[in-house]
Amino acid sequence: MFEVNVIKPAQSLQLVQALRSLVWCAVLLAPLGLWLLTTNIYSYVQYGAPTGQIWYVFSKLFGLYAGLFLSYQVVSTCLKNTKYSVALPNWSLFRHQYIGASLFFVTSFHIAFFVTAVSLRKDTFAWALLLPDFKDFYHTSITIGLFAFMLAILAVLAALLRTHLPQVWRYLHRAMFLVVLMGLVHGYLIGTESRYGLYELFYLSLVLSACVALLLRWREARRRS
Repeated sequence: MFEVNVIKPAQSLQLVQALRSLVWCAVLLAPLGLWLLTTNIYSYVQYGAPTGQIWYVFSKLFGLYAGLFLSYQVVSTCLKNTKYSVALPNWSLFRHQYIGASLFFVTSFHIAFFVTAVSLRKDTFAWALLLPDFKDFYHTSITIGLFAFMLAILAVLAALLRTHLPQVWRYLHRAMFLVVLMGLVHGYLIGTESRYGLYELFYLSLVLSACVALLLRWREARRRS
């Protein structure tokens, strides 16, 4: 007779947790993998690169992670305290502030590296990039990202001052949803390769995951009411 091994509930739970950890590790490494696939960083190190190019490519890496964190903030916020939160990694359920801080820093590095790259390329400080400019498609795309960053600063300040602004801080902090929209649009428009191949799939996945999370939150709210 053959012996049938039955998976116990505890073993099944461990398997689910292991698979979930693998999935989220893949998600967190996706921007780095995409960056390595489309950036010949080794040739830059070995043979040299045009002026400012290294700063450009690392700005792109920080920008990809900014897009990921933007989308994840929506997903984790919408699914928190719902039955769908089991899909989220354990370490992230109560780390909204830490992820928000990480988003702020990678976005700051993204901007700083990009401005440095342009400044080195033009041999002068490109301060005009820090001002709104709608004169063409390229500068309009930059301005959308700039406005998103300014709104993010207001949202973060509102959260830090929530004890002093109890009536308005939540409304100001909810501007982050607009930041997410503008940030992802900026990322999709600005890159020469972002609207093709794996980059397009990456941004589509970010937008789709945020939309699904919003839909699930709405359904949960309707069920509870």
